[in-house]
Amino acid sequence: MMSRTLIFGLLAVVGLSGPAFASDDACMRCHKRNGTMEGLHGQIGSDGLSCVRCHGEQDGHPRNKEALVYFGEETKTPVAEQNASCVRCHSATKLRDADWTHDVHQAKLACAACHQLHPATDPMQGLSERARTQTCVECHSNMNPVEVE
Repeated sequence: MMSRTLIFGLLAVVGLSGPAFASDDACMRCHKRNGTMEGLHGQIGSDGLSCVRCHGEQDGHPRNKEALVYFGEETKTPVAEQNASCVRCHSATKLRDADWTHDVHQAKLACAACHQLHPATDPMQGLSERARTQTCVECHSNMNPVEVE
């Protein structure tokens, strides 16, 4: 039989050699100071929400900035990877039923291009039909004719 010391020593070595796994508390030590995490997505711990569930494992963050999934247009995280994180909770069928634009944009546009994830309220939620149409016009008028499908 292995001694307890040897077992705990092996566990410590294995634990130290693998990726660093974040807890929500570890994330919030820095990110709560940088701004508040409001709205539904900021309610960590409720409905199974956690930083890691959406952003991935820490794996070297904060030194390795690219270790996490980032959301929005100004990020290196591919759109497909961003949206895959979103559809874990927000089913594609429900999104399509809520508004047809979700279906046509899903492959090319990140959800966070229109939706904000950590504000008190998502500005898209309260838009009138006319304001939504204006949002479409603003984006599509900035595109080259080849890009518009």
